[in-house]
Amino acid sequence: MMGSLSPERWSVLEPLLDAALELDPSLRAAFIDDACRNDLSLRIEVTALIVACERGNSLLATPAVVAFAPLLAEPSPELPAELGGRYHIVREIGRGGMATVHLADDPKHSRQVAIKVLHTEVARMTGRDRFIREIEIAASLSHPHILPLHDSGEVLSGQSGEHSFLYFVSPFAAGESLRDLLLREPRMRVSEVVRLGREIALALDYAHRQGVIHLDIKPGNILLQEGHAVIADFGIARAMSTVGDDAVVAAMPLMGTPSYMSPEQANGATDVDARSDIYSLGCVLYEMLTGVRPFVRNASAEHSAHAPATLPRDPALVNRSVSRELGRAIMRAVAPSRDDRFQTAGALAEALDASARAVMIRKSRIRSAIIGTTIGTVVVALLLAFWTTLGDAPLDENLIAIAPFDVAAPSLVLWKEGMVDVMS
Repeated sequence: MMGSLSPERWSVLEPLLDAALELDPSLRAAFIDDACRNDLSLRIEVTALIVACERGNSLLATPAVVAFAPLLAEPSPELPAELGGRYHIVREIGRGGMATVHLADDPKHSRQVAIKVLHTEVARMTGRDRFIREIEIAASLSHPHILPLHDSGEVLSGQSGEHSFLYFVSPFAAGESLRDLLLREPRMRVSEVVRLGREIALALDYAHRQGVIHLDIKPGNILLQEGHAVIADFGIARAMSTVGDDAVVAAMPLMGTPSYMSPEQANGATDVDARSDIYSLGCVLYEMLTGVRPFVRNASAEHSAHAPATLPRDPALVNRSVSRELGRAIMRAVAPSRDDRFQTAGALAEALDASARAVMIRKSRIRSAIIGTTIGTVVVALLLAFWTTLGDAPLDENLIAIAPFDVAAPSLVLWKEGMVDVMS
């Protein structure tokens, strides 16, 4: 319908299209108005691509960069069938804005692995030395809720003038992602959200203390294995120790997914730190609890600066099952100013723990009150029945009832009050 698109034009259209496809159809018109503003040609192109997607249900489940790959004027060079002399490429299993993921066989260890190959432009802008340095840092991470890195490498292109392939290898996770789960269950149980959120927060806290930030925390990068959360894709994260003193950072494309980016990351700040991951995790937790994303943002820094500054509704007001404590923790995590957020992911994990404890204490008090009221009612009824059976019988001066006017446990207060009522 539009003919071929240059890679430069596609780099503008792709994030807008992906963000629009993730929205409910009723919200797309407002999104396009905000994203395109006075750019009529951009509006026409984005609208045309959305219409094309709506014509095929299968395309809605496919990333835009895959669905519209034939429109690219310059196809990517073909990947060799074998990488590093040991990994045999089986097939492509995923594609995103930064890299392509392939399923591969590792005959040496008799296992299947996932190989992520950086796109040519990303590899060129990242640079071989920087890539190797960051992969070495990410490969040093060892945590039960972080998907490990097995290997990394470079494959020189056989064509003159072509850039080499930069890749890294991680275990092939056959389970589903959190995004898959949310498609089936938009609102998850609060207890599950707290448990998974705590696991993710503790993993991030560990990585941050090692000097690594993720920069792309989203449901698609959180895998569910044996019921536990595992963070994937630390391989392309920028190391905090190099942010701010590397000239390449300023020229790097925006990493991350628009709807989960912190304001500072969306605006291209060069001093993004661990609090950006905390913001992204807050957005993920909000979506898990309410079924909707707290913010909608595209990947253009120019338009991100005009994004609405209003906070979303407290999740405790959207979902009655969410406690006040949990709602406050989520709202603090997604605060626009990073100084107002939790300063560490560990602090967020503690807040999630505290919210769960507060709920348990309240439930325990309610149970105690119900049990106490029930027992008190039964005791009063029995005493009244016994009193009634006495009729006009003379009082026995040897029978004494002692009412406890002071009690140590709050759950016994009803016993005290009930006995006093009977005596009166």
